[in-house]
Amino acid sequence: MMRAFTMRMAVCCAFLLLFISTPVTVQAEAALEEIVVTAQRRAESLQDVPIAITAITGDELDALGVDDIKGITERTPGFTMGTFNAGQPQLYIRGIGSNEDSPAGDQSVIVFIDEIYIGRSAGMDMDLFDLERVEVLRGPQGTLFGKNVVGGAVSVVTSKPDENLDMRFEVSGGDLNLRSFRGLVSGPIADGVYGKFSFSSRKRDGYVDNRIDEFPQFFPNGNEGDKEIGDVDTNSFRGGLRLVPNDRAEINLTANYSKMNQNGPPRHYIGPTGPWFQTEAALLPGYVGNIHDVLQDDVGHSKIDIWGVTGRLDYDFDAFTFTSLTSYRDVDADVDNLNFGSQEIASLRLSSGAAAVILGGSNPYVDRSETFTHEFRFTSNGEGPLEWVAGLYYLEEEAYRNERSQLGVFLTNGAGGSIPIVPVIDGGSEMTNTTESYAVFGQATYNFTDWFRFTLGARQTWEDKDAKLTSTPNGLSASPAFNLKLGDDWSSFTPKATLDFKVAEDAFLYVSYSEGFKSGGFPGGGATELIASTGFDQEEAKLLEVGAKTEWFDNRLRLNVAAFRTDYTDLQILQLLVPDNAPPQSPGSLITQNAADAEINGVEVEFSVVPAENWLIQGSYTFLDTEFSDFFIPAGFRAPGVGATPDRTGNELRNAPENAYNLLVRYDHTFANGMGLRLQADFRHKDEVFQDPDELEIAVVPEYDVLDLRASLNFGDGHWTVTGWVKNATDEEYFLHNFPVQESGFATPALPRTWGVTVNWQN
Repeated sequence: MMRAFTMRMAVCCAFLLLFISTPVTVQAEAALEEIVVTAQRRAESLQDVPIAITAITGDELDALGVDDIKGITERTPGFTMGTFNAGQPQLYIRGIGSNEDSPAGDQSVIVFIDEIYIGRSAGMDMDLFDLERVEVLRGPQGTLFGKNVVGGAVSVVTSKPDENLDMRFEVSGGDLNLRSFRGLVSGPIADGVYGKFSFSSRKRDGYVDNRIDEFPQFFPNGNEGDKEIGDVDTNSFRGGLRLVPNDRAEINLTANYSKMNQNGPPRHYIGPTGPWFQTEAALLPGYVGNIHDVLQDDVGHSKIDIWGVTGRLDYDFDAFTFTSLTSYRDVDADVDNLNFGSQEIASLRLSSGAAAVILGGSNPYVDRSETFTHEFRFTSNGEGPLEWVAGLYYLEEEAYRNERSQLGVFLTNGAGGSIPIVPVIDGGSEMTNTTESYAVFGQATYNFTDWFRFTLGARQTWEDKDAKLTSTPNGLSASPAFNLKLGDDWSSFTPKATLDFKVAEDAFLYVSYSEGFKSGGFPGGGATELIASTGFDQEEAKLLEVGAKTEWFDNRLRLNVAAFRTDYTDLQILQLLVPDNAPPQSPGSLITQNAADAEINGVEVEFSVVPAENWLIQGSYTFLDTEFSDFFIPAGFRAPGVGATPDRTGNELRNAPENAYNLLVRYDHTFANGMGLRLQADFRHKDEVFQDPDELEIAVVPEYDVLDLRASLNFGDGHWTVTGWVKNATDEEYFLHNFPVQESGFATPALPRTWGVTVNWQN
């Protein structure tokens, strides 16, 4: 695989050299628009920042029909998202992410909203509305963004209150009874005072066929077969106030609230030797090919409430700008995400004759967090050769999780029913964790000439965690109950150095070295007191990246390339392991273990081209070569699947497709009467990925290809636009995520083909 990586890198370099050596003589009437980003805490053109960044403006998000983080991942090189449930999105960049759900654990890819750290996974997946842009920074960003940004950062920038009156409203409707309403009102309130209010409401019926109603004889007391699975019901609000008392100061105050109340995620069983798969397939003909067919007598739920407030002061002195940024955020999630079912559905499954025993029960949890952050930052002004930024950062977080494991085992009674051989007993873990984190950081860029500059930065972080854990065994565990008090602290120095130089007016090359770290922690539960009390160390990443950012033919072609190698030490891996002496139907325990290290090599290419007036073609390609090194299953455990071996050395990382690419083609036409037509096709491909470090066949998410189509008509009056759209136009059947359990597992199917109409009005 290393040879393939080297060949791809050589081809990319040759391609760049060809362009660099080609004289540019083409004149153009149309050109690509400049995108301004703040990835280095100052406003700069995307093409001037020596970092691998994908930036999508708010207008472009609307044009693409993207309204959530999943849509961003589909159009960003190296970015992948697994959807375990609505409260636990799993973000991976270049093969690095986290499945960790402990209050004393952290994510590896962090979402920021207006530079505010969103550390808990329950608050990461959100409606994308009222945005100026989204920036995705790939690779460790330990200097300016801080702890846990070891895989990368997703920086969401909302729009500020406008100085002029701005009103926009949008209504969408479509199949699956889609109803979506979004709007914004922004403008002046008084002299130097500007306000904004925006909202988003999305509702849609479920897209999965729950066929449990076909078996009423097993549910004499009724069932939940008429409830939607995979529905959407979200409401979000954001308010902002911008105060400009003079030409030096600006104060921005924001408040936001969002609420989700949906049924649980759909579960389609996988794994041809697993008991759940075998029983479902025996009861539902064509089950393998119909991934949207399920049997669930309890569809579960996802209820998530989030609110937060932010205050920001920017004051311009002659030599620098002082920024004070304070935030508070509250997340409350109540999720029932894994339902094996009641004794009634156990009887139904056993009646198929495909299994002699079956597991029943559920896995609900509540997850709450309160996070306070504060940052003082100083950013240089002026036109001198030295540009710098420095600051102090503080975070305090209280996180709580109560996860129940209500499990039992059922045996057929030979008469169409079942008997519990291990009764469903409520067990689980309850954990509270307090995290305090401090940091001091700085970064400086010196411009030696107009074509050569050097950047050096570093961050020192100190972190402390104190946790309390109470565990009670369920019906399948023989371990005693226990109470633990846990605590530890970590620190890390994360430097960065970059050289970049222009080779032409609109082309520069850069070489960058950066480091990042993710703090250690403690598992949220465990089969034994020893497992639960064994913490995991911090993980560290070292990135070497070579890249080029170029524009050609009077800004009609934009071509950016990055080749990189990342070395990870003590990579934290959450995995499902089964004790060697566990009963046959035991689902095992989730254990976080530090893999010795991991290596990632890759190439990313992004391009946008205006081949002729009114045309736009853009896309990206990613190649990833990933592997674990010296990674073993701990003694006393086994992996929950056939074919697993104790040694995972050389296995691929999770959610790291070897090849992924996307292509957008857009055509705009203006009629003689001033009306405009836009036609657009948006294609994405991702290779298969593993969801388990053992590379089990049942843990594979197969490759998929998805095509979206859109046609928009604006009425030429500057106010009205009507768009017809089809998502997944070829009706590709693919999975968003899967999870192995013993010889079986379950997967989350993606949406089938959907269509709709969106009407926009703006003043």
